[in-house]
Order: sequence, then C-alpha cells, then structure tokens
Amino acid sequence: MLWWISGGIVLVAIIVLIAVVMSMAGRLRQFGNTAQSLQRRLLDGEKRLQPHLAQLQQTAEAMQPRLAAMQEQALII
Repeated sequence: MLWWISGGIVLVAIIVLIAVVMSMAGRLRQFGNTAQSLQRRLLDGEKRLQPHLAQLQQTAEAMQPRLAAMQEQALII
C-alpha cells in the first residue's frame, strides 16, 4: 500500500514538472521571438544610420584643414 502512495506522489510530481517545463518552453520561445525582433530593428536602424555617419565623417575630414589654419592664426595672434 505504501508503494502505491509513493508511486502516486512521484507520478504527480513528474506531471507537475512536465507542466512547468512546457510553460517555461513557451515563455522561452516568446523571449526568442522578441530577441529576434529587436535584433532586426537594431540592424535596420544601423543600416539607416550608416549613410549619415559617413556624411558626418566626410564633413569632419573636410573641416580639418580649415581648423588647422584657424589654429595657426590664433597662435600667431
């Protein structure tokens, strides 16, 4: 009789464990989908920002000679 009770408790524990694992698997799947969505948005933002960064870099490089000349003039004064 004691074996039946012990077996029943173990069986119920296994069923609860399986239910919890299935629940966590669903949440983990949802987390994965959200992570993929955020990754796609990040890459899209990076693609949109890249031309602006290149233009900003070119502007900064074009300003370097003028800034150097202004610095020399300031040193002379």
